[in-house]
Amino acid sequence: MANKQFVGIDLGTTTSGLACLRADGSPEIVPNADGERLTPSVVYFDPYEDVKLVGSSARDGGDPSRTVFQIKRYMDDPTHIVEIDGAKWTPAEISALILSKLKRECSRIIGEFEEAVITVPANFNELARRSTIAAAAMAGIKVKRLVNEPTAAALYYAHRDQIIGKTLVYDLGGGTLDITVLEIDAQRNVKILTSEGARHLGGANFDEAILEIYGAEFKKTQGGELFTNDGQKRRILQLGEEAKKMLSKLQRVTETVSNEGGGIARVELTREIFEQAISRLLARTEMLVEQALNSANISISDLDHVVLVGGSTRIPAVRALLERITGMTPRSCGNVDECVALGAALFSANASNIQEVANTGYGTLALVDDPDTGGLVFQNCIVIEKDTPIPCECSQTYCTSEDDERIIEVEITQGEDTHPRYVDVIGRITLEVPPNRPAGCEVTVTYSYDENQRVQVHVLDHDTGKSEKVTIQYRGAGVIDQRAIERKGSYLKKLRIE
Repeated sequence: MANKQFVGIDLGTTTSGLACLRADGSPEIVPNADGERLTPSVVYFDPYEDVKLVGSSARDGGDPSRTVFQIKRYMDDPTHIVEIDGAKWTPAEISALILSKLKRECSRIIGEFEEAVITVPANFNELARRSTIAAAAMAGIKVKRLVNEPTAAALYYAHRDQIIGKTLVYDLGGGTLDITVLEIDAQRNVKILTSEGARHLGGANFDEAILEIYGAEFKKTQGGELFTNDGQKRRILQLGEEAKKMLSKLQRVTETVSNEGGGIARVELTREIFEQAISRLLARTEMLVEQALNSANISISDLDHVVLVGGSTRIPAVRALLERITGMTPRSCGNVDECVALGAALFSANASNIQEVANTGYGTLALVDDPDTGGLVFQNCIVIEKDTPIPCECSQTYCTSEDDERIIEVEITQGEDTHPRYVDVIGRITLEVPPNRPAGCEVTVTYSYDENQRVQVHVLDHDTGKSEKVTIQYRGAGVIDQRAIERKGSYLKKLRIE
């Protein structure tokens, strides 16, 4: 019997899944109304009635110009908007449609639930995490916790295979890559040491590589373009995705491709050609593995396990790469597509056993003494260092640099570099202070980093006692505010989602 108190959701780039705990404490996937264990993260906007198709029916048919794929890749983009029939949809609102389908259909099996643990890539930034929480709210789900996908997967491996020790989690999904180094003890306590990753590297990039091969071969034999619009491109991409899956089992596949002009070509794709096409992408993942080990200050010989997460880890070249780097055979639970959702369900009942760390550094831009020149230099001063155990609160005190400074402005940065050029300014706080003050007045900046890896900033002027505390705000058409969340949530309750 399922326990609806402990629900985990993997809101994925290509597929999404929901899991809950059975009465014996083991996690299980809850299928959707079509009997599928995983739901494609695809949304189709019907032109004739107010209905939104989500999942396989959206992916396999309909007009590609009315179909949204891989919206998760844009959760960190404050400017991204999807406009259909004059209506504008943010990434969070489209993600809410996917979550609504999961909630409505899975509730028929396990009963109504109000909250869940939802997974995100370890390298998701502040805006992407906020967008995920907003999507859940619109779908009628309270986020019990956000948990990083590799952490959830590691918890599942610890439960299933009883693994203990230093573990490298290689999570290569449809759209993102996470490399996480963590340690698991005998009581299944998980301590994260570090995470590195790429927000736009995954199976979708491998599909694009096959698309280029098909296009080049078609042009060589037929003298024309294989596709000239998004609809044709999507059709060929789906063929490429199927070929990619087949090449994980076979050495070669042959596909017949055609364009809308009637041109036809038979393309033979070998595993060797495919692996050569994705070699640069795999080399980038190798660099991130090395970077993660360096950040964790451990060597390859210190690792006890390497575990695989994400459908793209089924590619033989991925496994071969990890064997070559680490000298050990990576462990696979078999259901590498499902282990994140299953681990999220476990996390919902065992959150206290997990020690997460800050996925990035946060700081401020300030003038500091340059030891080389003896003068002042504009620099990014890191307040919270990457990999700091969370939740945490860190402060730094600065001094005003000019006499009669009327406005104190604090620029909030995200990144680990000290050079301002290589970090992102994600917010600003201003304080108005009295006139005629000398330079050197102290100002303290405090960053609070919560368990969901959300950040608040508090600025205190010591001389006046004035302070300002804010949650970082983003601006852009793709950012949804609280009023819009409530309005869209009411709409989704009445909307037909199939």
